[in-house]
Amino acid sequence: MNLTDYRTLVDPTTTYGGLNSEAGIYARGDGVQFRSSGTVEGKAKFFHEAVRISDQAYLLLTESTPTDDQNQTQVVDGDDWLHIQFRFSGAGFEDVGRGQVVATPERSCIVSRYPDGSIINREIPRAESWKYACLYLCPSAFTDLLDIDETALPETTNWMAKRDFREFRYDTLPISPMMMAPLGDLFSCEFRGLARRAFMRAKTLEILSTVLHALDDARASHCALKLSDLDLSKLAAARALIMEELETPLSLASLARRVGLNRTKLAQGFKATYGDSVHAYWRDLRLTHARELLKSGRVSVTEAAFSAGYADISAFTRAFTNKFRVGPKGFKPSTSVKKHLSLLA
Repeated sequence: MNLTDYRTLVDPTTTYGGLNSEAGIYARGDGVQFRSSGTVEGKAKFFHEAVRISDQAYLLLTESTPTDDQNQTQVVDGDDWLHIQFRFSGAGFEDVGRGQVVATPERSCIVSRYPDGSIINREIPRAESWKYACLYLCPSAFTDLLDIDETALPETTNWMAKRDFREFRYDTLPISPMMMAPLGDLFSCEFRGLARRAFMRAKTLEILSTVLHALDDARASHCALKLSDLDLSKLAAARALIMEELETPLSLASLARRVGLNRTKLAQGFKATYGDSVHAYWRDLRLTHARELLKSGRVSVTEAAFSAGYADISAFTRAFTNKFRVGPKGFKPSTSVKKHLSLLA
């Protein structure tokens, strides 16, 4: 069992023993950074950074090209903990017990509060790449870092700080451009030592403030649209159908009927909740699916288009090029990959 304890990830002697932490990137005890361009624990390429923001707050950055599925188990002890994760690539899910299974989709920010004693099992299927950033902190560290009192927080966010809040709760948000700015800065930072940790702490505050704003903004949109908890569950069902039936053209009307919402509430509610229209969300998923098929080298451009629900190859090529800035033929495998695939056939 791969047991995760975020509090130990800043210790280079207990983290990724097959790699050496880059010397001088942090003062001892403040953080670690590992990089590998070779195969380490089944990963062809690997980057990991862990930073101690405070005694009860940690920042984690990870980027890798996995060769296997990943399974992790985390035991929460000593206090409730907040987990704010930004998943750029590499979707999965968390089983937090008592029948609670939480999807962790790509391009999403998932804000969770785990009660003391929780056991979380995470699964992340193999993908082209995994890239995510996480903040792991106690509720008291959350209010201390932001220098706010829990009583000053609105209902949309006070569950993150309440001392007597002893239940699992989570919210899922799209990763907004406002979030992307500080997150991008984290991955591109070139500072070292004390300056690096100060930079990471500053960006952590910026990220926490954008999450607070996004939660308030999302709830305001839901209230303006009068979205109930049942409506939100139906919107989640609509997204699940889109993800499960990529090859099937789904009209807004048919999707609305299947989940039990009217078209207007589905269209406006989906945009407010997931940051994209139903059509744009479905299109991006289909094109990403087609890209992965093309990179595998096992299908032609025409087959990839049909698998993504496109009957018109010209329309597929235009949409693909607009999204990825390169045409479908640009994702053909190299000669060495083709040779390898021919040997497997």
